[in-house]
Amino acid sequence: MAGISQSPTSHTRLAFGVIFLWFGFVTVTQAQDQMPVTVVVARETGVTERVPVVGSLTAKEEIHVYPSVQGEAIEQILVEAGQYVEKGEALAVLDMTAARMLLDKNSVSILRAKAAVSVETSRLDVALVSEAEARKILERSRALQPKGAVSQQVLDEHQNAHARAVAELGLARQSLALAEADAELIAREREEIELTIKRSTIRAPSSGLILSRTARIGAMSTSSGAPLFVIAKDAVIEFVATVTDTSFVRLREGMRAEITLPRHEAPLGGTLRLSAAQLDPATRSGEIRIELDDHDGLTPGVFARGSINSSSRRNILLPGSAVKTASGTSNVFVVEDGVVNLRRVTVGTRQDGFVEIVSGVSDGEMVVLKSGAFLKAQEKVQPVIAASNPPSVDRLASSFLAMDGERVAP
Repeated sequence: MAGISQSPTSHTRLAFGVIFLWFGFVTVTQAQDQMPVTVVVARETGVTERVPVVGSLTAKEEIHVYPSVQGEAIEQILVEAGQYVEKGEALAVLDMTAARMLLDKNSVSILRAKAAVSVETSRLDVALVSEAEARKILERSRALQPKGAVSQQVLDEHQNAHARAVAELGLARQSLALAEADAELIAREREEIELTIKRSTIRAPSSGLILSRTARIGAMSTSSGAPLFVIAKDAVIEFVATVTDTSFVRLREGMRAEITLPRHEAPLGGTLRLSAAQLDPATRSGEIRIELDDHDGLTPGVFARGSINSSSRRNILLPGSAVKTASGTSNVFVVEDGVVNLRRVTVGTRQDGFVEIVSGVSDGEMVVLKSGAFLKAQEKVQPVIAASNPPSVDRLASSFLAMDGERVAP
């Protein structure tokens, strides 16, 4: 049987085939040795620091309505809590029987005063005439006395008569002035009685929503007890909350806020309008007030939650599982060219399961999703990119990190 001969070309092809299979085997073996890890691509996004607040709705300005007339019984109540009233609208009516009786008596007194003034006016007119006649007689006597036509005795009598007329005239003027003063006093008394009757109808000093009423029919009016009515001026409702000193120092008037209310599908926008001038030394907290963009249909006293935008910036947000914090130091695993490297990072706020990276990671770098003890630095891995959905900028609720890495509630 003849031997099989092979050409040099066949030997060459066989050698190359063996080498190719060997390299393929090595490549597959190396690929199988690389551990697959899930990574996220770091992306810079908007970061809004929000200060969480818990509080309730309250009237922006409360008006306490007290009676102007004291010691009278409440006769009628014309409004109820929850009712909107206009400025000047009647709220309640007091019993004014006594005042009306005084008004009737005053009417009689006015008639008497007017009659007295008329009498005294007439007396003054008579006194004026008498004084004028006595003066003329006296002047005639003085003119005739030097000629001897009138004796000294007659002249003296005429002088005395004129003096009496002058005195009576002065007395008449004083009596008229006194009568007029009495009439004016009675007129002033009437004005006071009419004002009392007018004030017996308790009216709303401003438009607004009746929050409460303590007025009861038959109760005596007084200014020393609780107000008869409490009105929310113009029915403006706002959000009030108490925050700790850590959050208080970060807040400024004009900051925007969102308030979530029960049975409201969407949160209400608002603006921080007022903060306490000082903190309570005992609780280390202060009160803030947020003016709501829309306050129609809101009920004071309702519990609500919200958040205030204290600052905005752009930084990288990573899932919390990607950041490992211990003893005040935070680290992440960054994959570069298939190799894992441990990198120290500076963190900021935590937001809905995400951590703000202030420094240490650049936009576009791949970061291991779960920073665990199973990874080692300089280890070769096979990165598998996973979707990382950072929270919406409009719905961030953040908290600060303490120096030791522990969360500090604002």
